[in-house]
Amino acid sequence: MRYFFTARLWTALGILLGASVLVLGLLIVVNGGSSTGSSGSRVIDVVAAVTTTEFGEGWQVSSGKSVGDATLALDDGRTMRIVDGTPGEVTCETPTIPYSCIFVADTLGSGVLWFALVPADSSNGKEILTLPALVDMLQGGDLGVLSNGWVVPLATPTVRNCDAETTSLRDFINKFPEGNAISLLNLYQDQISEVVCTGP
Repeated sequence: MRYFFTARLWTALGILLGASVLVLGLLIVVNGGSSTGSSGSRVIDVVAAVTTTEFGEGWQVSSGKSVGDATLALDDGRTMRIVDGTPGEVTCETPTIPYSCIFVADTLGSGVLWFALVPADSSNGKEILTLPALVDMLQGGDLGVLSNGWVVPLATPTVRNCDAETTSLRDFINKFPEGNAISLLNLYQDQISEVVCTGP
C-alpha cells in the first residue's frame, strides 16, 4: 500500500492526466472545433451532387437538427448517412430528384458533424455551385472563408472575373465584400475555382 502514495507514482499519474487533457483539447480544436469555430465557421470537406436519397419516415430538419435518419448517395460514389439529431439545414426543395440538390458537409471520418442540402445551380448544376462572396483567406490562401461562414478549399490560382482590375485574390476580397461578389465552386475539383464581382 505504501507504493501507491509515492511521489513518483503521483507524478506519473499527473503527467498521464495532463497528456490526456492536451490530446482531447487538440481533437476538439482540430475536428469538432472546426465545425463550430469562434466565429461560427464550418469547415466544408464534402461537396457533391445528390443522386439518390433514402429518408426515414417523417425525416425533416427542425430547429437546426435532423429528425430521423437519412442516407444520401453522391455522384462521387460516396454514401453519406445522416443520423437523428445531426445539425444541418435544408434549402433544396426537391431532394428526391437526382442532381437537384448539392450535399455540403463538415465530417469526421465517415460521420457527418454538420450538413446542408442546397439547390443545384439551374445551369451547370453538375459542374458548378454558386456560393456567397469570399471575405477572408486562411492557411496561406489554401482555404477561403465565405460570408456565410463556410470555409472551403481554394484553387491555385483562383480566377478573378471582373471588369475592375485587381492585383490578387486578397485585393479582390477587399474591393468586393459581401453582396458585391459571388464564388463559383467547381464540383469536380471541390474547390472555389473562380470569383466574380457583381457590384461596384
